[in-house]
Amino acid sequence: MSAQQCDLVSIGLVGQSNIDFTYDTFSKYLGGITQNGATKLRVTVDNSINSNPDCRWNLVIYVENGSGATPNTDWETLYSQSVSGPTPTIDLVQLRVGNRCNTPLQGNQFFTIPPVVSTPIVVISNTGITIPAGSCVTNVNGPGNPTTHYDEYTFDIDYRIVPGIGLKSGIYQLRFKYVLTEVL
Repeated sequence: MSAQQCDLVSIGLVGQSNIDFTYDTFSKYLGGITQNGATKLRVTVDNSINSNPDCRWNLVIYVENGSGATPNTDWETLYSQSVSGPTPTIDLVQLRVGNRCNTPLQGNQFFTIPPVVSTPIVVISNTGITIPAGSCVTNVNGPGNPTTHYDEYTFDIDYRIVPGIGLKSGIYQLRFKYVLTEVL
């Protein structure tokens, strides 16, 4: 039987919830577009009442592409402007999840997201031990918040897409779901 270890676990999104990439020149198709700091997440994990040493958390990202009619490797097509060329695939997107303490497991480097929808992208994982706030090391997962531990509990997410030439032109969509869970 699981029990709650933390008093409060919450995540806040700062900034725009929609990020648009418009490819209207050959140089953008070939060189890609990067949007730095497009998403900022603030994690709060409170343990001031229970003071439970097992209070820890996970942070993962899921990619969603709409209805079941879309193959789980492709972007959701909102509007297609041509019949030739393949639909963009999810693995064209690269993410960089970072903070000042370099706590994410990806190490503040761009990485290609998994090519299949519903494959979790692990930012902070459950290692079975609690790494306390203030450690400023990889995978800090103990109680803390962006007010007292800004460098560890604030995550900047950068997006990069390099589609290349030959894809079917149109308007496509992906959704990113940021999930913060308490480890029970």
